[in-house]
Amino acid sequence: MEKPRKGSKGGRLTIYDDSFKISVAREYLTGEYSMLQVAKKYGLNESTMHHFMRWYKKRSLEVKEEPQSSSLNDDSSKNPIELAKELAYAKLKITALELLISNAEREMGVDIVKKSGTKPSGK
Repeated sequence: MEKPRKGSKGGRLTIYDDSFKISVAREYLTGEYSMLQVAKKYGLNESTMHHFMRWYKKRSLEVKEEPQSSSLNDDSSKNPIELAKELAYAKLKITALELLISNAEREMGVDIVKKSGTKPSGK
């Protein structure tokens, strides 16, 4: 996987796409490689890897800390901890898919998501 960059002009810090940060952080968290090995694989330095991890953990904690619904409907057999994990995973997946769509829109130059205010043409 190549390092996608939003921008890097002389003297400025490089800004990485959120999708790249997520994939690098997840690769490290799988436990197959050390942080330094993952950093070396993508040509990052150690401080950038630490930044990615802090960013990823902060974002995943924000997802986990959202209030839970008081009614458990069909999933009443599952305990609240399992449900919270499933909800956090689902929200993280939604975020990843939204990033994928926005990247595709930017690369293709086409609006993929329908805008809520659009009206059909009157032919």
